[in-house]
Amino acid sequence: MESMKQWLLIIDGGATKTACVLVHTGAGEIQYSTSTTGSNYQAIGVESATAILQGLLANIETFLLKHPHSQIAVATFALAGIDSPKDYEIVTGIVQNALAATKLQIDTLIIENDAEATLLGVTAGQAGALLIAGTGAIAYAYDGQQIVRAGGWGHRAGDEGSGFWLGQEVVRAIFKMEDGRGEPTILKDAVYHTLGIQDVTELAEWLFQPSYTNAQLAKMGSFVAKAVEQEDACAIQISLQAAHELALLIRAILKKIGYQKGAFPLYCNGGAIKHNPLILKTFIEKIALTYPQVDIKLCQQPPIIYLIERTKRAYDCL
Repeated sequence: MESMKQWLLIIDGGATKTACVLVHTGAGEIQYSTSTTGSNYQAIGVESATAILQGLLANIETFLLKHPHSQIAVATFALAGIDSPKDYEIVTGIVQNALAATKLQIDTLIIENDAEATLLGVTAGQAGALLIAGTGAIAYAYDGQQIVRAGGWGHRAGDEGSGFWLGQEVVRAIFKMEDGRGEPTILKDAVYHTLGIQDVTELAEWLFQPSYTNAQLAKMGSFVAKAVEQEDACAIQISLQAAHELALLIRAILKKIGYQKGAFPLYCNGGAIKHNPLILKTFIEKIALTYPQVDIKLCQQPPIIYLIERTKRAYDCL
C-alpha cells in the first residue's frame, strides 16, 4: 500500500479565497493547483461552503483519474471559521459531506484553523508568532507547547486593523465628509470611481445590496495606502489607528504566551499590513518600543506554501 500513498492534498480556505494544491510525495513539488472564492462558513453559510469544497474536490478527482491507483496520504483542510469546538464540529461536517460526494481515498485527514496551521507551517513547528491582517485580522503565538490567539472575532464586532476594517473606516470617513461631520478626503473619489456612483445615497445603497460581500468592502481599504502617499490626512489617521490595533493584538498574544525577552520571530501576512508602508512602519515601531527582541518578518510566500510544509511534516510522521 505504501506505493499508493502518492499525494498530499492541501486546501487553504479563507474569507476571500480558497486555494487548493496537490503535492507528489516523491517529487515534493506541486503537481496541481487551483483557487476559487472564500469558504468561511461563518460568512457564506454551510451549504455554500460545502459546495465550494465539493467543486475543488471534484477537480482533484478528475486530475487523479490520469494517475491510476492514486491515494492521498494526507489531506489538510486549513479553513477559516474554526474558532470553537462547535465551529470545528460544523466544519468537520462540511468537509466530510464534501468528501462523501467523491471517491477520493484519504489515509490521514487534518482539519484545522487556517491561521493556526499557517503559524505552525511558517515557524516550522518552532516557537514564534503570526499576525494575519487580510480581510480579517488575527494573531497567534506558539511557545513550543501551547498556541494562544487574539483577534479574529469577525467583522461584526472585531477584526480591527484588517482590510475589512480599513474599508469600513474609508466608508465612514466619506459619510462624515458628505454630512459635514468630517474633513474632506480624496478617498471619496477613489471609492465613487470604483463603484461607478455619483453621490452618498448610492454608496449607502451599495452597502445593502444583495451581492455585497465583506471582500468588496475590504477592497475599499486598499485605497488607503495610495491616499497616504498623497498626504491625505484622513488616510494617514486611519493607517495610524490600524497600526495601533494590530500592535494591541501582538501585545495580547505575547502576554498570553508569557513572553519575557529573548529572540522571538513574528511573521506578518495579509494585504492590510504588507501593502500599506505607513501601517507596517508604525506597527514595527510600536512593537519595538515594548519588545525590542521580537524579530518582525514579512511572509514571503503565500500561506499555502507554509501549509504544504506543515502537511509534509505530518506525512513524515506517518
